[in-house]
Amino acid sequence: MSSENVSEAPAGGVPDGSVPVGGVQHVTPELPLKPGPGTKTKPVVSRRGFKKRAKKEIRHGTWKLVYADFVTVLMAFFIVVWVMLFDNISKRERIDTSCIEPVANELKELIASDAGLQSGKAPFDIDYSTDGLRIILKDAGEPLFQRGGTVLSDFAKKQFQKIAVVANKCPTHKLKIEGYTDAEPYGGGGTVGYSNWELSAERANSARRELILEKVPTERISQVIGYGDSVPSMPQDPTNPLNRRISITIIPPKIGGQVKMGGMSPV
Repeated sequence: MSSENVSEAPAGGVPDGSVPVGGVQHVTPELPLKPGPGTKTKPVVSRRGFKKRAKKEIRHGTWKLVYADFVTVLMAFFIVVWVMLFDNISKRERIDTSCIEPVANELKELIASDAGLQSGKAPFDIDYSTDGLRIILKDAGEPLFQRGGTVLSDFAKKQFQKIAVVANKCPTHKLKIEGYTDAEPYGGGGTVGYSNWELSAERANSARRELILEKVPTERISQVIGYGDSVPSMPQDPTNPLNRRISITIIPPKIGGQVKMGGMSPV
């Protein structure tokens, strides 16, 4: 054997990178390096702690809670509004209707017993206003005044007698008298001269004088107003004779506290 083909063994007796004769090569496992300062490491997560997430159950009754909250808020709103309205109404001055209700019934009986009124159109309207009992004498069938005039007709005087009788049943109540005309312009007056304004005011004054003649005390007359044709009773037909009327309101005294009523109340 040539000496060139034989390699010298290292000091340990095992050639570098070779397997010992008749043996098995042992590989030394690499030891894990300890993390140095500043080195980021991933946390070790154990999968044993994970549990399957339960599926959320679909709740079909949630809308009922929302609806209940809405109804509660709505009820609270109505209660607040009702309290505010009640407070405002309670602070308003009230009127005593204990006298004018029998007066209204008595006047209706007088009208029903008048045979002359039953033959034609009823000239009376009797209702309640915010002031009290309102009696309206209309130009229906029989005229109250001659055309364009301010003198009461005999028919109108008879009706004012009825009104004076019932008005004197409540001697402490004031009276308000209002005159109205139709929309036909007063002849020759125009808008500058004598017009329906003056005509309605003078007719209201004629009614005032007639009531005084029928023993209604002067001091009970609180207002005499002429509205001309500005407030027609038939807006769709402003020239209709029914727009010519005299209104007399019996005004009860104002009281505090509860309203004394017998079943009817002012509108």
